[in-house]
Amino acid sequence: MDETDIYLLLGAGGGLVATFFLLTLKDLWLQDVLPLWRRWRYRGETISGEWTGLGNASTPVAGEWTEITLRLQQHTRDVHGLLWIRRCSAGRCVELKVSLAGKISDGYVTLGPSDIDAAALPATALLKIQGRGSSLNGHLVYRDAQTDVLEGIHMSVHRAESRALPRLRPIVAEAAGA
Repeated sequence: MDETDIYLLLGAGGGLVATFFLLTLKDLWLQDVLPLWRRWRYRGETISGEWTGLGNASTPVAGEWTEITLRLQQHTRDVHGLLWIRRCSAGRCVELKVSLAGKISDGYVTLGPSDIDAAALPATALLKIQGRGSSLNGHLVYRDAQTDVLEGIHMSVHRAESRALPRLRPIVAEAAGA
């Protein structure tokens, strides 16, 4: 092997190492650094967490109520999570679980069926984010699998931890300390 062949092999090896290094750096940038940067710069509403509330049918029926629980995870404007609907009437309760995905735009969140769970029941919601993320109010449309009926409800959900009752101090303890 003469000197030129050695330089060619070293140049090709150096090129392969540099290409591998740059591809690894690109993956690190796109998968770790850029999402972290976007989350840090995001100044919009934050709706991650667990939400609970009630829903009412368009024409309310006496003795019937709907409990709604949303568990959402947010990545800047993209949202995904789970929706639990528990519809109760006199003597029977029906539970539905649906995985959802959606987007946040102009103070609203739109939720639809997730691509991950293709066998899930279809559900779609348009919710207004109120109070910088303290409540979500709007309409939810879903298909009830047992009755095969399309249901539309008005829903209002609040953060699960905000619905906890405050700790109260007994009046006797305050009177004794005075």
